[in-house]
Amino acid sequence: MGAHSGAQLNQKSGQEVAKVISSRKKPATLPKTDSRYWLSRLFRNRYQNGDAIALTRDWCARIARAGRRETFNLGSPNREAAARIAQKIYSSLMTRGWEETLAEYKPKAAKPAHVATVGEFLSEVNATAGFRASTFTVYAQSLRQIAAEIGDIGDQPALDEHGQPKRDRRKRLIYLSRRDHQSGGREAWAAKVEAQPLDILTPGAVQRWKLAYIEKAGVAPDAVRRATNTAGSLLRSARALFSERALKYVMEKLTLPDPLPFAGLKIPKMTGTRYVSRIDTHSLIKAAHLELAGEPFKVFCLGMLCGLRKREIDTLLWRQVDFHSGQICVEATEYFQPKSEDSFGSVDLDAELVALLRGWKVQGGGQFVIAPELTPQPHRARSNYRCTRHFKTLYAWLRKQGVADTKKLHTLRKELGAVLASEQGIFAAQSVLRHAQISTTAAYYTDKKKRITAGLGTLLKRPQVLEDSVATAQEKND
Repeated sequence: MGAHSGAQLNQKSGQEVAKVISSRKKPATLPKTDSRYWLSRLFRNRYQNGDAIALTRDWCARIARAGRRETFNLGSPNREAAARIAQKIYSSLMTRGWEETLAEYKPKAAKPAHVATVGEFLSEVNATAGFRASTFTVYAQSLRQIAAEIGDIGDQPALDEHGQPKRDRRKRLIYLSRRDHQSGGREAWAAKVEAQPLDILTPGAVQRWKLAYIEKAGVAPDAVRRATNTAGSLLRSARALFSERALKYVMEKLTLPDPLPFAGLKIPKMTGTRYVSRIDTHSLIKAAHLELAGEPFKVFCLGMLCGLRKREIDTLLWRQVDFHSGQICVEATEYFQPKSEDSFGSVDLDAELVALLRGWKVQGGGQFVIAPELTPQPHRARSNYRCTRHFKTLYAWLRKQGVADTKKLHTLRKELGAVLASEQGIFAAQSVLRHAQISTTAAYYTDKKKRITAGLGTLLKRPQVLEDSVATAQEKND
């Protein structure tokens, strides 16, 4: 009875419950002039660290007043201290306004800074980063191409300082074109591209460029794959200009966009680039021995039998050939710098190739294995080779043998990797090709050269009785 009466006494109408709730004391709302208000509103900015996203050390806050909002770096990793600074900034905004507050707490925002142009940035990186000339050229060309296509620069007449169309010596209009190296179109195109500010390369603009570049290829799967690989290559090269090495000294002199171009961008991986062998190695070597001679044959042997890269062959010195140990030493010389530390190493030679090399050295007499005795020019911005004439002769011969790849000399290196991986294992291929990681050898440079089957096809063989009856039937038909 008592319990039932208690339940009845505890039963309240919805209005009564609402009155009780509304009568409870609500937590006090902190004003923005109280540092505790900002504790829950602090955050750390993100930035690109290589391929990863990292957070800044100091706390930040977004503070709004009079229709304007700015993000402030509070300059402290301590949350409570940062909250007190945020409170001071807000109080300053209320009493002094935006101009004076920004001048004290965010000087760069008080007066818009000059964001570096593409040309200013490239000039400073070239002067301070220490990239190899040919490497920097590739990176710079990629950045210019992306910036030009985002800015829609090209296929239009070049203008002089007075805004009039430029003409060449034959009075023909000069069009902005990165491929016109004859009449000045390339120079005019590069000048206009480099005059653009870097902040045109926003994450959204670069993403739209990437998708549009791939879309232009059409819908054929192979064309889409090639366009995707090319877009990825351009993006990787351009992004290298914003690496830690490239920016180490640049930011002392120039103001760069925030976020940096290409920060956080997902770059498509290379696909369909695994080597597929279409070469009968033994037949190719025998044909080369019979049909090639002189320097083209030397180049073939160093590429096919040693796996040397084009630049390594072009600058190979006789002092790098150790006849006693039967090795070629790939090392830095006054004419050559290996692409990485892992490219240093020794390549073992077959006894037959050592004998050929001895004969070539007696016949030659110069310092280079491949004639002529021209001095390499590694300082040149564009790739150049001493032995271009011999390379072209070899390429023409390889084309007749059915080697259709664009980089025919590098195809010989890949073919050697495939043979080594099949005959001696992938680690042997990695050692000869001098790759830093086994994954590189596996992903791009090897292809099986031996037939691999389980032998289960023998179960499909017809019984001998059936074979005899089939043969008899065929004899009758004949």
